[in-house]
Amino acid sequence: DAPEEEDHVLVLRKSNFAEALATHKYLLVEFYAPWCGHCKALAPEYAKAAGKLKAEGSEIRLAKVDATEESDLAQQYGVRGYPTIKFFKNGDTASPKEYTAGREADDIVNWLKKRTGPAATTLLDGAAAESLVESSEVAVIGFFKDVESDLAKQFLLAAEAIDDIPFGITSNSGVFSKYQL
Repeated sequence: DAPEEEDHVLVLRKSNFAEALATHKYLLVEFYAPWCGHCKALAPEYAKAAGKLKAEGSEIRLAKVDATEESDLAQQYGVRGYPTIKFFKNGDTASPKEYTAGREADDIVNWLKKRTGPAATTLLDGAAAESLVESSEVAVIGFFKDVESDLAKQFLLAAEAIDDIPFGITSNSGVFSKYQL
């Protein structure tokens, strides 16, 4: 029972949920109720995000589950309010991540890219560092002589945990001297 699609969003049911998780490496699933106002407001942005990712050829897919029809699934994933949005990576049903960012298409896409790509951008030169710093009100750069060191790995774990701030990492001497280190 392959899932149908509405506006690039997969429509999931109990009968095709496991198959969708097995097929798609990254799956963002919205559990919604048809009568929910917040869900109705989210729908066009969610569809826009799904279309954008699909057009880029991304491995990330967006899906939705009508939690009023599929109460077993909603209960299995601890859905208590609407919309509840969960991110499944590599078919892991034990600990899907709660979606915590904004309700605009760009917020959704950026949050997903942060979860699926490198947590920090590798800064190969001063221009790349400058571009990262200018991209946001706050940016964090880790300066490491060895980007494979234990400290650098801890830095990357922190970068993964923080959604709304861009992180960069570098071992480039040009970037060090640009920031007088």
